[in-house]
Amino acid sequence: MPNRKIIKTSKFQQIAVEVAKKIAIGEYPVGEKIKSRSTLAATFGVSPETTRRALNILADLHIVNLKHGSGAVVISKEKAIEFLEDFESTNDIETQKNRILKKIDEQELHLRELKGLVAVYLEQTKLVNKKYPLDPYGLKLTSDSDLIGMELQEAQVWHKTGGTIVAIERKNELLLSPSPYQTFQKDDIIYFIGEEPSYARMAKIFNIK
Repeated sequence: MPNRKIIKTSKFQQIAVEVAKKIAIGEYPVGEKIKSRSTLAATFGVSPETTRRALNILADLHIVNLKHGSGAVVISKEKAIEFLEDFESTNDIETQKNRILKKIDEQELHLRELKGLVAVYLEQTKLVNKKYPLDPYGLKLTSDSDLIGMELQEAQVWHKTGGTIVAIERKNELLLSPSPYQTFQKDDIIYFIGEEPSYARMAKIFNIK
C-alpha cells in the first residue's frame, strides 16, 4: 500500500487558534486592537506573513476586523469560541482517522511478515523432503489386513501405493530387503520408503485404520 501522508496543522492555523483562545478567555476583549503583526511574529517565532495569514482566517470567520494601517480589532468572542469548538472537533476526527490508518498499516505489516514466515516454512519443508527421501515409514499389520498370508509379489504393493518395502520386523527380528516370496504375517511391522501420499495408500491396502 502506498505511504499515507499525515496531515498536520499548518503554522498559521496554529497561530489563529492561539489568538482565538486568547479572545475566548478575554485576554483580548471585544473592541481591543490585537498586537501588530510584527509583534505577533516575534511572539510565535514566525514571519509577519505567517501572522498575516493567521489573522486573515480570523477575519474571514468574523472574529476580528482587519483595517489597513490599523491592524486587527476583536469583534466577536462568541465566534472565537465557536471556531475553537469546530477546530477541536475536526482535529479529533483527524486524530482518530490517523490512528485507524496506523493500525491498518501495522496489520498489513504483520500480514506481510506472516506471509514471509509461511514462505520460509514451505521452502524448508521442501528441503527436508529432498534431504530425507529415504527415511522409512512403519506400519504394523493387524489380523484385519486382507494381505495377511499373501506374498509380496502377489500383493503388488509398489504398483498400488508407489511405496517400496525395504524391511519387515517380525518377532524382534529385522528382515532387510525381503524377497518377493516373503509372506505378510499378523503383527509384522513393515518399513517402506516413498513420497508422503504413499503412506495413506499403504495404510489403505493393508486395511489399517
